[in-house]
Amino acid sequence: MKHLVRLFRSRLALRAAASIVVIVGVLGVAFLLTAVHLRGESEKQIQQMRLEGLISTVERTVQIACFLDDAQLAGEVTQGLLSNRIVREARLLRGDGTTLAERVTASHHDSGAPLSRTIDSPFEPGQSVCELTLVPDQDWIDSMVNDATRFLSGALILQLLGIGASVILVVFYFVTRPISDISQKLHALEAETGQKLPSPSGHNKDEIGRLVLSVNAMIDRLVNSLSEERRQRLAREIEERRYRTLFDNVEAGIFELDGQGQLLSANPAFWRLFLEGKTPDFGDPPIVFTSLAGEGAPTLQELTGRRAHRDGARQWEMAVGDGAHRRWVSVMVSRLEEGRLQGVAHDITERRRAAEAAEKLAVTDPLTGLGNRLGFERRLELIQRYQRLQPDHQHALMVLDFDHFKQVNDVYGHHAGDEVLRQIADMLRDISRQHDYPARLGGDEFVLMLDHRTPRTELDALARRLIDSINRPLTLESGQQVQVGISIGIAVLGSDTGDVQTLVQLADRAMYRAKREGRNTWRLHDPTLPFDP
Repeated sequence: MKHLVRLFRSRLALRAAASIVVIVGVLGVAFLLTAVHLRGESEKQIQQMRLEGLISTVERTVQIACFLDDAQLAGEVTQGLLSNRIVREARLLRGDGTTLAERVTASHHDSGAPLSRTIDSPFEPGQSVCELTLVPDQDWIDSMVNDATRFLSGALILQLLGIGASVILVVFYFVTRPISDISQKLHALEAETGQKLPSPSGHNKDEIGRLVLSVNAMIDRLVNSLSEERRQRLAREIEERRYRTLFDNVEAGIFELDGQGQLLSANPAFWRLFLEGKTPDFGDPPIVFTSLAGEGAPTLQELTGRRAHRDGARQWEMAVGDGAHRRWVSVMVSRLEEGRLQGVAHDITERRRAAEAAEKLAVTDPLTGLGNRLGFERRLELIQRYQRLQPDHQHALMVLDFDHFKQVNDVYGHHAGDEVLRQIADMLRDISRQHDYPARLGGDEFVLMLDHRTPRTELDALARRLIDSINRPLTLESGQQVQVGISIGIAVLGSDTGDVQTLVQLADRAMYRAKREGRNTWRLHDPTLPFDP
């Protein structure tokens, strides 16, 4: 049995013949079953048509027998119908359901589905006089069907056997035998010497001949590749020495990771960026790359997940170190091969600090150091998004307007006015908590956005503290003292309105109401008063 299995695996002709036999057998069975079924149905329809033809033949005689109620004539008709082998039973029933004539063969064959036809009067069409019923001999019908299907089955089987044998011979002669000859010659061929394979006789221009030509062309390429491989091996050794020199001395950090995010190799510049030049041992425990970075670093899943198996490079900017030694590093990681990643790291600390400084400058008022109008608008956008996520948290906005500030500019000059604005900004910083946001929008227009943790019940106390601080005399650099007042308008996001732009308008209206009602005081938005945005 094992020998037969080995022979089957090593002989293409045997496998091809077995495959053809299986395919022909499966298709033959399918075709045979289909043909037998169709032939059987066709034979049944033929017998059904014969029954209908018999009824049509005797219908006129049956009409007369039923009209005259002639039992003798009806009996002769039914007896005559039984002379057909297909009919087992024939009977005529009067219109009242009584039997006029009935004949049954003496055989004990099975009966088929009866076929009935209503017989009309020969003189009054449409008036039923009796009903003729024929019961077919099912055994005789089945024997006719079996005779027909046996003949068809034999013909199909002979045809399929002939086709299968012909295909096997053609495949063996034109395909498997030439391929077997080529295989034997290939075993004895010394390709490295440039020896060529001869083409089988009679196959110079067909697919097998082209296969031999392809093999000979491959031998030529093999000989050339061996020579080229020797040359490239020498060149690769030179390039590896050159790469090692660059790898050890380049300023960018270069590293490789395995599929679990563990470091496989890294150059000195990498250790200078991530461990201040300390080079650890690549042993136990393994060094995971994500453990070397802090803020902005990818998770292990992001680093080694599905995207890591694609060719596209991914980039992160991450913090390394703490305090004064904190640096920012840009890391680009790409797929080197399956289960292996390569990365390049660059120090972007100076660029990051310059960008942060520029960003801070863009949102900072140069005179007071508070936020400016752009910074305030960005804070409003941030608070609007936060409000949508946490609608139960409320932020209060104070709009500040300083009374008699114009007199300071008129009497002491704009330099004194700028000095007063700076001292006011210091007071706002002192009163503000960590998450409050004071800003100068322009001139003497200030705002204070309070953190959502400020209860509404504390707004009055905070406004009083702010007024008390501003009301203290301010001493200028020249020694002169000035005093200004303040009017404050307050509105609460989430309580008075859900829109930040409307919040600014409500707080501004409340501030003007404070000015109208005596200055140096504060007013909260009153929802009972009409509001025209």
